[in-house]
Amino acid sequence: MNSEPARILVVDDEPDLELLMRQRFRQHIKTGQFVFEFALNGKEALQKLKENGDFDAVMTDINMPEMDGLTLLARLKESENEHHYKAIVVTAYSDLVNIRTAMNRGAFDFITKPIDFADLEATLIKTVSETGVIKRGLRAQSELGNAILLKEQAIRSEQFKQQFLANMSHEIRTPLNAVCGIINLLLHKAPKPEQLFYLQTMRQASGNLLAIINDILDLAKIEAGKITLEMVPFNMYEQLNSAVHTLMFKAEDKDLELVLNIDDDVPEFVVGDQVRLSQILINLLSNAIKFTAKGKVELKVVVEKSIENKKWLAFKIIDQGIGIAPENIDKIFESFSQEKEDTTRKFGGTGLGLTITKQLVELHEGSILVESVQGKGSTFTVLMPYEVSTGSNVLSDSVIPMHDDSDIQTTVNILLAEDQPFNQMVAVDTLAILFKDAKVQIANNGKEAHELAKTNDFDVVLMDIHMPEMDGYEATRAIRSIPGKRGEVPILAMTASVIKEDVNRCYDAGMNDFIPKPFDPSELKHKIIQLMKS
Repeated sequence: MNSEPARILVVDDEPDLELLMRQRFRQHIKTGQFVFEFALNGKEALQKLKENGDFDAVMTDINMPEMDGLTLLARLKESENEHHYKAIVVTAYSDLVNIRTAMNRGAFDFITKPIDFADLEATLIKTVSETGVIKRGLRAQSELGNAILLKEQAIRSEQFKQQFLANMSHEIRTPLNAVCGIINLLLHKAPKPEQLFYLQTMRQASGNLLAIINDILDLAKIEAGKITLEMVPFNMYEQLNSAVHTLMFKAEDKDLELVLNIDDDVPEFVVGDQVRLSQILINLLSNAIKFTAKGKVELKVVVEKSIENKKWLAFKIIDQGIGIAPENIDKIFESFSQEKEDTTRKFGGTGLGLTITKQLVELHEGSILVESVQGKGSTFTVLMPYEVSTGSNVLSDSVIPMHDDSDIQTTVNILLAEDQPFNQMVAVDTLAILFKDAKVQIANNGKEAHELAKTNDFDVVLMDIHMPEMDGYEATRAIRSIPGKRGEVPILAMTASVIKEDVNRCYDAGMNDFIPKPFDPSELKHKIIQLMKS
């Protein structure tokens, strides 16, 4: 049986959009699946909603005269007790600030310009389905056929979101590669003790940032419980001190006291995932500092209970900040959500930190509890189990491995295909430390890499992916077409593109191995040696 058509209000000041929408969705309109109405700005849209508010979705541009899209979203949110509109925002691909603001104001989804109408179709179907209204199909199909179609559209929409996260991850990881690389290089230059402290703190902070970026990239995987924890021995005291030191300067900037108290019963060495623990603690401490204007923030660690060789550690993050209303405590763990809209405006943030933190705590088979009094502060208590370790297997944190070229040839000829000057500098200086007689030639794009590979005998090629004129995939295929040994040179992808599909494309193009940016120097050396031996 066919249902009533879905009514969609499109709010955009571009008059040509109405014609494009009616042409692109003419079949949907003809079969009665969609009914479109149009408004040129937020003010006109509110009038249409007032006259007849029975719309299933509102699709709005951000930048418009009279009333912009973000203001419209705020007005829709104010009226959500009377009407529940699912809103889709349309904005530029790079406009992260507006995307974040729109999500915090209740937007259900977003579409980027220029509009991909296939993605828009999938998003509209998903949006109107979310309202609980069943719409008639694109054609006369069986119920099974409609279910398959909706599933396919939902998958396409999810793939689009994942690609967006992957692109943002790449844009962040590229400059972070230079930051991490320069820190490692400075650590290798025998810094003074006071400099060493700062550099180690910077390295810890950049490592934590990288972990967060990876988690955002894999947010769907975290929510599905597919992230696995590393179970290795580590020094709990060092990890706690490192988390506090990472945020010490942030606290000092606000004249806050940041205190660490560790109960005597807490074991020094345990088995677990130190990176994830650090991420949990830094997320919570950072939030505590953000929402505290004066006073202190404390990290207190105690043993909650013990059974044989396992101890349940309680990590208490105590602040003297603004507090949280009891009815909003559960809300703060939702994606893209903070307690109130004015909290977002005043303090900023994506609203993802606590969501990821809760997922990671539960992945440890732990729990997180919040106690709060408005105007007086909050206490976040994380309870997680750890097995006690003797500490005999705890490895020291290495900087860059010293020369150990006894198992490879004395001179190493490397072609570095990289278009970013800072990343060129980091790679060249790091290779000079890793290999005693490294000779590095630089190609600023894939086309230069191909030309150099045709006329030189290299032991290995380090290939970036995103480059002008010719990208890394094209350059690799071009090199593989060179006759003789030069076309068989080992190629190591060294790129900030880390999603599985991009890594598979590297291998499909003819590359031999892959290392992500920011790269680990010891891993880079090991991979180069292995490629030269093969």
